[in-house]
Amino acid sequence: MDKLPRRHRADLVRLIAAEAISNIGTRMTFFAVPWLVLVTTGDPVKVGLVAGAETLTYVVSGVLAAPLQDRVGARRTSLWSDVGSVAVMAAIAVAGAHGFGLLLALVAVLGVLRAQGDRAKATMVVPLMGAAGSDYARVAAVREGVLRTSTLAGSSLAGIAVVVFGPIGGIWIDAATYAVAVVLMVPVRAAVTAAADAKTAVPYFTALREGFTWFRRNRLMRAVTGMLFFTNLFNQASAVVFVPLWVYQTMDDPAALGAVATAYALGLIAGNVLVAWVAPIMPRYPMLVAGYLIGGVPRFIVLALTDDLLVIVVVTLVGGIFMSSLNPTVSAMIYQRTPKEMLSRMGGIITAVAFGGAPLGGLLAGYLVQFLGLNNAILVATGLYFAVTLTPVIGHRLWRELDDTAPPPPKPGDGKPLPALYGLAGAATGPRVSLRYADGRWTVRARHGLRRLVSERPLPPKTAAAALTQLEAEPVRSAVRAAIDHDRALTENRTRAVRAQAALLDRHLSELNRALERG
Repeated sequence: MDKLPRRHRADLVRLIAAEAISNIGTRMTFFAVPWLVLVTTGDPVKVGLVAGAETLTYVVSGVLAAPLQDRVGARRTSLWSDVGSVAVMAAIAVAGAHGFGLLLALVAVLGVLRAQGDRAKATMVVPLMGAAGSDYARVAAVREGVLRTSTLAGSSLAGIAVVVFGPIGGIWIDAATYAVAVVLMVPVRAAVTAAADAKTAVPYFTALREGFTWFRRNRLMRAVTGMLFFTNLFNQASAVVFVPLWVYQTMDDPAALGAVATAYALGLIAGNVLVAWVAPIMPRYPMLVAGYLIGGVPRFIVLALTDDLLVIVVVTLVGGIFMSSLNPTVSAMIYQRTPKEMLSRMGGIITAVAFGGAPLGGLLAGYLVQFLGLNNAILVATGLYFAVTLTPVIGHRLWRELDDTAPPPPKPGDGKPLPALYGLAGAATGPRVSLRYADGRWTVRARHGLRRLVSERPLPPKTAAAALTQLEAEPVRSAVRAAIDHDRALTENRTRAVRAQAALLDRHLSELNRALERG
């Protein structure tokens, strides 16, 4: 009776492992292929074209090929996409350096295959969790952690692989990761995935029209997605052109690419932990604004201000910490403002619009570098990025609706336990009255947050004692008794010492008087 759920759980583990392995390959491709173009052509425009071709086909095919994936099935789509990725990466390794047009076509095909493979694996997660009887929140948390770690590993391994094996060797390693993903996916044959694939779907054009109609009527959704279009454009420009060119001109060491990417990934992971901790007490609108203003602009402008890799890595790490607040904020808004029956359609539309600027980012950056030089191109991009990220500040009346998507904060007295962070926040920001006893003196002071209400002043012992008698807290009473007993013992010791000194002085006076009488 337990064999079937155990098999589904094993399939779920294989699926998440395959996602992680293929994600490592995708991240390595993201660095290895542009570096191959850079060292073989030295043309920043071609670097941008290659990166843009893969991103464009990834985004567009993710929306347009969804009906075909429904007919073929998620498992078969995943297998054939990974097999095709192995073949395409092998073709890039063999022939990619001999013709830029061929390389461009192969990279575009790779973008289509990766989009279908990634979305097919994501589609299979939910039915497998149901079949295995697993807790959704627990599996989702584990999966997110695994994918974040694989992204970090892929970014780090990309620089190491290019250094040790060269660009072509790094691409062969990319192909091997997709082959491993195929091997992991072959045993995944859960019947529930077939049942999920066989469900009748809304006609493609009807569903797409309804999704776009709903998207057009939601002002906040349009504003958020529109800003993501431009910020992703500039993020892509930095990742595929500005940072590689900075490394190429400054130190010509591809390992530095991995260092910068690793710092950003570590910042995102650390920031996610921090965001999960402060989310109960932080409104979402300030988190988003701070994430963009602190985590975005400094990552760009520092490339134009320094040649020190350590400075770049530190700023990128801090930027990743602050940028980690964006995805949870935007995802919560999409989930809570979108009807459940339209989530899949809206996900495709929002992804297409939000990442629609990414293919243009590398191309725009390439032309800016060609006509303005690297430093001036970075400064121009920084100014444009900053202007875009001011949108939530200028349009704060609309963007503050992000706070409407936050769950209502718990309140004292509603019968529910408050998060531990609420107690810390209350102690740090609420009113505090401090009663202190030291060296036989009682003092009192009061603050409200950072504002001082009453500076330290002496308090009569009777008043302090009367206040403490109102506390039904035996540890406090015991501590006060211990302090008073300690001071009493010190006073008794001092009294005995004074009496001994007085007796000694009295003897000396008596001796002096007798001497005077004899004289």
